[in-house]
Amino acid sequence: MKRKLLITALFVCLMAGGIHLAIAGSLTDVRSTLGGTVSWTVPVGTRVEEGSEIIRISTLTGTTAAARASVAGTVQQVLVGEGQTVQKGAVVARIGQD
Repeated sequence: MKRKLLITALFVCLMAGGIHLAIAGSLTDVRSTLGGTVSWTVPVGTRVEEGSEIIRISTLTGTTAAARASVAGTVQQVLVGEGQTVQKGAVVARIGQD
């Protein structure tokens, strides 16, 4: 009886872990190529193509794209907001690939 319960518990844990990996594995991190103050972000749920702007930052001469989509898909998370300071290389969004 204990053995059957242990096998069932192990199976449930493995299935839950597999589902988590399948969901997490389909998201692609978007990293900032510049540092500065965020002036605009793409809304969550937006469909983007490779190369689409994800965030813009303020510079001395205006605004510029600081992160672009490296894959086509739908923006699932935006991790920064307008007015926040981001560092070069920081993860600023996550895209779910289609």
